[in-house]
Amino acid sequence: MRLEVVQGKKGPKDKVVLITANREPLKIEHLLWILQQWFESEEACYPQSQGYEGKAMLFKAIFDIYNGQKLETVLKRYFLKPSRDGYTLNVNSKGGENSHV
Repeated sequence: MRLEVVQGKKGPKDKVVLITANREPLKIEHLLWILQQWFESEEACYPQSQGYEGKAMLFKAIFDIYNGQKLETVLKRYFLKPSRDGYTLNVNSKGGENSHV
């Protein structure tokens, strides 16, 4: 799995994480690294010192998901758009199943 940070479009300190994988699992270590990049980017683009929510908004959204709120509800609450392509879950345990939401 390759994780790469590139320049985002929001400003000079905005970061975007690109993921390239060859059917490799996303590990907790990868997710934590991605979250660190996002938190730093959100704080740089929307600093709390200037009255924005910054990384706190991302944390609240993640906490809402953790607490069992539906993705659609959380996306609306934070004015985020659902993926145009939906979300795909592939379960490959003997007989496997694919699910596209």
